[in-house]
Amino acid sequence: MLCTVLAMFLTTACTDRRPAPTSEPYDILRDGGGQIISAEADRARLLAWGGQVRIREYCASSCVIFTTLPNACIGPSARIGFHGSNVNVGPIGNQQMAKYLRGEVKARYLAEWQHIPQTGMHWVEARDYVKLDPLVKICE
Repeated sequence: MLCTVLAMFLTTACTDRRPAPTSEPYDILRDGGGQIISAEADRARLLAWGGQVRIREYCASSCVIFTTLPNACIGPSARIGFHGSNVNVGPIGNQQMAKYLRGEVKARYLAEWQHIPQTGMHWVEARDYVKLDPLVKICE
């Protein structure tokens, strides 16, 4: 019970939440990330909603956790950006991000991209991203 109340408080305390879906498709457009706890709450809401989620132009930092939503696709000219977290304590930070990644994307994040400082970014083009995680779809 305490964990549920704490989670609800932390989620509402975050000020960088994305708007709730109102129609399909839902576009994530030029998203630079933000707090991972906000992205996790938004991801859960989009997963429960179930409509199409389109990631367009760029999606960086905590935004990358949306790429593995089963109802998401990446625009053909989109770029996905990675860097390490500025908070790494136990399961918080890079490990928290990695649990949403798959395949070679996860392997490269753990081996290389998580070590990029927050002031930097490693960009992956949509078509290359799909080669690293073939379960990701390119939007029509």
